[in-house]
Amino acid sequence: MQFTASFVFTVLLALRPVVCLTTGNSSLIARAAAAHDVSYTGTSGPLGWTRKTENRLCSQGTNQSPIVIDSTSTTHNSASVTLIIPDTTSTFTDTGHSLRVAMEGKGGKLTLGSDGYELLQFHFHTPSEHRIDNMFFPLEMHMVFKKANEDGPKLVIGVLFEVSASSKTDLLATLATTMPTSQTTPATTKNLAFQPIIKHITGQGLYRYAGSLTTPPCAEGITWLVSRLPLDVDVATFNTFKKVIKFNSRYTQNTPGQQNLISFARDNYPPTA
Repeated sequence: MQFTASFVFTVLLALRPVVCLTTGNSSLIARAAAAHDVSYTGTSGPLGWTRKTENRLCSQGTNQSPIVIDSTSTTHNSASVTLIIPDTTSTFTDTGHSLRVAMEGKGGKLTLGSDGYELLQFHFHTPSEHRIDNMFFPLEMHMVFKKANEDGPKLVIGVLFEVSASSKTDLLATLATTMPTSQTTPATTKNLAFQPIIKHITGQGLYRYAGSLTTPPCAEGITWLVSRLPLDVDVATFNTFKKVIKFNSRYTQNTPGQQNLISFARDNYPPTA
């Protein structure tokens, strides 16, 4: 897949401000996180999200996520990214469609060029939502940030994971030992160590593009930074996550800037005899 020049970012290009979302409050977070709004099966799944007016971008937006990333055209130098996340304990929730760790107010901060962001939460998708050169991965973590002094998500870091016989990714192994027992009973994590994740994100390269939330309301104006290389996760830890999450991956969207695939299908549906 090839991007137009407007979607290719390098460290030599000026970093442009992120487009603001349509609301100035945190309701986007609540709506995107609400379990009853998100299903991945049948007519209530991604093809049916757009039945609600507030989710119209899911079928009409032209910069939707996730996408297939072309590794030859979207590399972004991680040197322009500064990420600080203090080790901490937190609330770990089974939302009904994902596993989410609350991080608001925990001191997680990201600087991208001249823009500052604050970490709100991170959650997981299996299989991965993004693909690199058409290859999918078993697990993807989304770290959701808001812009400093603004409400609502504006930037997401996608960290990809590959299953291996053993793993040095302690963050996931630690979370696997404190899984929430039900959707109504959040767990409290043990101390979470973020330095290995930070080192990977800032040291291994990132792909950058302008996209959307991958859950309703599919709001656009989201800066995506996706890890160039996967981290590893051991089989037992991956299976622990998969047993709870099961499946929560939105189908791959069209090339940024091109027609939404649902709109394309509607416009090209064959006429009845």
